[in-house]
Amino acid sequence: MSATARRRTKRSKGWVPDQHGAWVMVVVPALVGVGLAPAGVDIPLLITWWAGYFAFFAAGILVRSRFREINRPPVYVYGAITIAAGLICLAVNWRFLYWIPAFAPWVLIAIWELWKRRPRSLASGWSTVIAACLMTPLGAWAGGHDLDLRVWAVTAVLTAYFLGTVPYVKTLIRERGDARWLWFSVGFHVAVTLIAVAAAFSGVVSWLVPLVFCFTTLRAFTMPFSGQRRQRPWTPKTVGLIEGVVTVLVVIAALVQA
Repeated sequence: MSATARRRTKRSKGWVPDQHGAWVMVVVPALVGVGLAPAGVDIPLLITWWAGYFAFFAAGILVRSRFREINRPPVYVYGAITIAAGLICLAVNWRFLYWIPAFAPWVLIAIWELWKRRPRSLASGWSTVIAACLMTPLGAWAGGHDLDLRVWAVTAVLTAYFLGTVPYVKTLIRERGDARWLWFSVGFHVAVTLIAVAAAFSGVVSWLVPLVFCFTTLRAFTMPFSGQRRQRPWTPKTVGLIEGVVTVLVVIAALVQA
């Protein structure tokens, strides 16, 4: 074995998250939020959020490895960056503290599931989604945008979409072939679509939103069946790339005013 290969085998896996779908979830709501009201504080705010996610991912690797020394550096490095960037945010505006009660329950649930070695559970996935989507109103607020109906409507659309991706992805990979997960996923998507139709009728969102959710419901039903007919199941990378395109459609629909 070469020296380079030996170095690679000794390198912690916690430096770069390998969950392709999670990258989209962590990045998009935050960027939408800061895009609604750009401000200088967005830079340390985004660093705090993304470094915090990296630290959380690295902590998951550390826990699963039974706290091996080799997996500790990413947790220390990303944790330090998160704290430093967070302190900068507080120095700019101490009222960021007001948002702690909003994030705390979801972060604590995710940490608890991680400690119990259930990082792939529905509770872990949904709590992470809600925390990620709270970055939309937080980013808008940080830039001085009023937390009006439009901000919360955009947040709700993104949250509903990303919540649906958790059971949907399970039907393609880890729970492939499990009818219970399939019908739970499809049922959730149908419910979200009906709520979106009601919201469009009331003028809260544009009609693009229920249209896009009709599409996501269709893919939640058809993709698992197509995956079962393939010689090889859908890979996480392929699923993540497809969802990246779908996410663009969801964001456009969410931002178009009724």
